[in-house]
Amino acid sequence: MGSVRSVDHVQLPVPVGGSKQARAFYEGLLGLQEVRDPVRDRPGSLHYALGWGRLDLREGLYSGVAPQAHLALRVDGLAAITQRLRRAGIAVDEAPLFDAGRIYVVDPFGNRLELIEPAARHDLEARHVSDVRISI
Repeated sequence: MGSVRSVDHVQLPVPVGGSKQARAFYEGLLGLQEVRDPVRDRPGSLHYALGWGRLDLREGLYSGVAPQAHLALRVDGLAAITQRLRRAGIAVDEAPLFDAGRIYVVDPFGNRLELIEPAARHDLEARHVSDVRISI
């Protein structure tokens, strides 16, 4: 019986020529670490390490994003990240939860990001599902 165990990676679109702007946002403002891989590396593609997997950005034809679509990232130091984004002129939509800090931002290409910081570390561990099994 097959099963889905976890997320491996998420890929978001970037318009052709947008890699420099993507690096400025994802590395400079969000502080993500780029992962270099000779197998995956090719012009117009960027790869970033995330605790649970990888974020891939790929240049190509870009047709926009559905308004409800988003990537949610758990973060530490949400206040510092929020301040850094605002200083860079990025609009930040604060939407706190009862047990977590949360903001929404849009990257330079229209991809919506949700950044969440749980109120306490144990909340993160208790609520995070890291091994979901779906029987097929």
